Amino acid sequence: MTISHFREAKTAVVTGFACLIATCAVSAQDIPVPSGQPLSFLEFISEQDGLLVRFRFLTPQIGDRYDYLTVFPDFQALCDEQVVPVLTQNGLSPAQIVLSMSAADIPFGEDNPDVLQFFEIFRTENGTCIWEEF
Repeated sequence: MTISHFREAKTAVVTGFACLIATCAVSAQDIPVPSGQPLSFLEFISEQDGLLVRFRFLTPQIGDRYDYLTVFPDFQALCDEQVVPVLTQNGLSPAQIVLSMSAADIPFGEDNPDVLQFFEIFRTENGTCIWEEF
């Protein structure tokens, strides 16, 4: 994939994610997850020529009302129900999918000890996300 094609695919993924959410009768600000926590889509980042993709989500109540064990099933649901369909629609097959939840919208890569963040890594197999313990 050339850089030009890759940039087009990245734009399509972000657009596709927003469209998928819209077709589910919710907005990118109200994504349903098993825990019931408020969750919204923040950002899609692709690295290593598309072999690693990141989907960042804002989850303002983690740490206060929702601990890690409560939101762990949300990662699987997000990956299977939201991320995989968008990747499939855009013909992308990353080796790793990193999902993150952040209590506040901080710039990617910035460390802020006052902002709780959770991360999980997945790979896809037969259209299903497989959790990669790290």
